[in-house]
Amino acid sequence: MSDNKLFLEELKYLVENELSLNEYVIDQLEERFEKNPFLITQLYQILAKNKKILPFFNDIEATIYDYIVSEEMANEKTYYGATKYVAELFDTTQTYIKCKVNQSRYSLQKIS
Repeated sequence: MSDNKLFLEELKYLVENELSLNEYVIDQLEERFEKNPFLITQLYQILAKNKKILPFFNDIEATIYDYIVSEEMANEKTYYGATKYVAELFDTTQTYIKCKVNQSRYSLQKIS
């Protein structure tokens, strides 16, 4: 399991169990996963905003990447620019982000 997936699963756990994201928790996540406190807070807010549907996310990593790519594209970025931004945000490759986004979108198509 990648560090990003583990990190996102940890945030999902916090939201699902209604645990607050206080300074201590942010420091712990920052230290364990080497993530920016602003990113931690932003992701926590995204998950909290979508709390009711969290149990339906089979792959939280793919879903979050897809969500951020979609948000960036809504802000007039190209797909290339959006996937590059997310890759830099999570310190991974753009190809990996594209694969995960495709996986997320394919899963959604199967549902509908």
